Amino acid sequence: MTTKQALILATKLLKNFKISSPAMDAEILLSFVIKKPKEFLYVHSEKKLTAAQFSKFKKLIARRAKHEPIAYIIGHKHFYGLDFFVDKNVLIPRPETEILVENTINKKSTAIIDVGTGSGAIAVSLAHRLPNAKIFATEISSAALKVAQKNIIHHKVAITLLRGNLLKPLLKKSKITNLKSLTIAANLPYLTTKQWKKTQPEIKKYEPRQALDGGADGLKYYRELLQQLELLITGRRLSITSFFEIDPYQKKSITKLIKRRFPTAKIEIKKDLAGRARLVIFEI
Repeated sequence: MTTKQALILATKLLKNFKISSPAMDAEILLSFVIKKPKEFLYVHSEKKLTAAQFSKFKKLIARRAKHEPIAYIIGHKHFYGLDFFVDKNVLIPRPETEILVENTINKKSTAIIDVGTGSGAIAVSLAHRLPNAKIFATEISSAALKVAQKNIIHHKVAITLLRGNLLKPLLKKSKITNLKSLTIAANLPYLTTKQWKKTQPEIKKYEPRQALDGGADGLKYYRELLQQLELLITGRRLSITSFFEIDPYQKKSITKLIKRRFPTAKIEIKKDLAGRARLVIFEI
């Protein structure tokens, strides 16, 4: 079977299973199998696949037909110009999170905590652009920490990984005792439980719920983080700038939560490329 024939067959099958981008997904998977860029598929459309290649391609297409995300099938995802290893233990990095990374980089902080690092995509992206910054990354899942460690090693960056819930690992440590300023980046679960239940199969069936479901109003973990943040600064002369990714509808709710804990906080809301409120920046 030629590459052209394989793509036509796979696209038709994926379309029948209501995959939203059947042709693109077929191209990605075939490129992955033959280890060639997508352009190769069309320049060499009459090239015949080996029996082993076609067999592997069919298996991958069958997985995609069950709505398994492409990133999990091929084991990696591009984010902020870098390539990251991902598996079912971590959330797949989203393009909308790049605004959080960009704004955190622009702050040019010398000390940063990535809270709930998951795959490590945010922390590694920051470390890649801010090589002189001291970067900590916390994560409660030991399985996710293994993925983050793999990405840290792959990109050859210096990040201190700490296992624990949100800021708890740093509340117990003296690693930030002498700091005068600190930046916190957090992309915590912010879907409401109701929203999570209505998500597409790629998300609900395959991505870890603990990385998505933020409780009844989606702000369960941000409440906890703000409480821990208050503990972190108690008794310290420490200025903190935080960057929180949110769902657009949470703009007013998160502002109230921040003001309740930190009445004098300076709060700014930034929009994503779609013009929706996506990033909360506040200084205390």
